Formats: sequence, C-alpha cells, structure tokens
Amino acid sequence: MEKIYILCVAGQSNAVGYDESPIPADYTPFLSDRRICQLGFYGEDDLNLVPLGACAQNFQDMRPYGHPDSAEKGTRGIHLPLANLLLPMIPPDASLAVLPCAYGGTGFTCGETGGYSAEGMRPEPGIWRWGERSPYYLAMRDRIAYILSRSEENRFFRMVWCQGEQDGADPAGHREGFDRMTRAFFSHFARAFPGRVYRGDWNRGIWFNLETTAFWHAIPGCREVWEGYRVWNPDTYIAVPRDTDTNALNGTGLTAAVREKHFGNDAFARVIAPLAAKAIADEAKEGPVRQ
Repeated sequence: MEKIYILCVAGQSNAVGYDESPIPADYTPFLSDRRICQLGFYGEDDLNLVPLGACAQNFQDMRPYGHPDSAEKGTRGIHLPLANLLLPMIPPDASLAVLPCAYGGTGFTCGETGGYSAEGMRPEPGIWRWGERSPYYLAMRDRIAYILSRSEENRFFRMVWCQGEQDGADPAGHREGFDRMTRAFFSHFARAFPGRVYRGDWNRGIWFNLETTAFWHAIPGCREVWEGYRVWNPDTYIAVPRDTDTNALNGTGLTAAVREKHFGNDAFARVIAPLAAKAIADEAKEGPVRQ
C-alpha cells in the first residue's frame, strides 16, 4: 500500500515560480531522490504521480518561458528544493507528492470567474479569480482529495501559499476572499478526511503564507495584503528578505517586462525554500495552532 504525503504550493506567479535564470549544474542533486514526485497536469502525466523536475507542472504552463540555455523546459519555483528539505520530516517509507496549483496574474478581487471540469479536476486555461467557488480552488481541493482517496495511508502535509499582488487596490476585499476560501478548505477536509493531516489538523497551522518580492512591498496596498497574512497566523507567516534576488539578475524578461516582480537567480533554492522549511519545522515543534 502506498504512503503519500502531500505538499501543495498554490497562489499566483511567485507560487508558480517564474525564475527565468539558467538551471545551474549544482541543481541536479535535487533530482536524485525518488521519494519526491508531483501530481502531473500536462498531457499523459495528468492525475498521475510522476517525477518532479526543476520545473513543476502548474495550472499555468511555463514551458515556453524557460531560459534557452536550460536543458529542462520551463521556469523554476520553490517546489523541488523545498520538497528536498522536507523529506526528513516525513516517514522514511513515505513519498512526498508536490501538488502545484498556481497561475500568474490572479487575485480575489480581479479577473473573471472561469470554468471548471469536475470530471477532469481541471480549471479552464486562463487568468481567473481565486475564491471558494474558483476553478483554481476547486481543482486544488479535488486533486488533494484525489491523492488522499488513493490510500488510507496518505496524508496532507502542508500548504505553501503566495498570493495577493493583484489585489493591492483592495486589500480588504482580498482578506475577505482569502478568509472565506480558507474556511471552506478547512471545513471541507475536516468533514471529508478527518485525521488525515500529518502531525496536525485541518486548521491554520498547516497553511503557510509566503511573502513576495520587494517590488510589490513598495506598493502600499500590497503591504496591507501581507500584513493581513501576518495577522491571520503569525506562526505560519514566512518573511523573505527584501534583498532576495529577482529576475533582474540572470533573467530573460520573458515572463514580465518588470523583472523585479518575480523571484529569480536561483533564489528559491538558495533563500526561500530554506526559510519555508525552517518555518514548517518550527511550527511542527510547537504543536497545533488555533482554528
């Protein structure tokens, strides 16, 4: 019987991972552990557990935007380096399945509603809104349930969320939408899969909110969005140093004309994944967090 632990990475562009820089030679050791996989989204990989490479299979297909000098097509995010750092936290006979659920340019207060295929557990391609009825949320929810349903031994591990840049004009609307969606998430899984969180429950202690780049923090409304995340649960808030590299260094500009909008230059592996792994480990030591 399989034993799978789920790490979900969701949100918008910095959750997708828009690192345009060339994949360095020393990145390859991350690929060596066969216990790390992903729930595929592209083509024949869809809804299969397949190896996780440097570029995750997100709701948004980034294969056309990778650096031309990289062997693997696509852009990089936190997925592979974080999964590698989290392996010591799960049983040695378990695999860690990364579930990428992100699309750039999305928000809670902007964009259209979009369509959803319940049968395929897929959002229609496009920049839609997040929210409790969003095709992104429904796909994320149903794909988590799909993995949990495969075996009684499977567990949800943690959520890493990075979202909010597009809602800078309406921070209060963002907070309201995020609160409704997360309440729906915890309530749904507490009913459908009670006791299926590894070392925790379906509450705020398993949901980690990751900061964005310094570019966005310079925008007043965006600062309010991230302060809202800090208040939502200070124990699962992941602060990122303002001097963390973006695509301004070694980027191509293929994903955005303003390269400072997105983490790059291998910052996910060097800086952000270690910060996230430490926050997850520290929270686990302190026990369950209030609902």
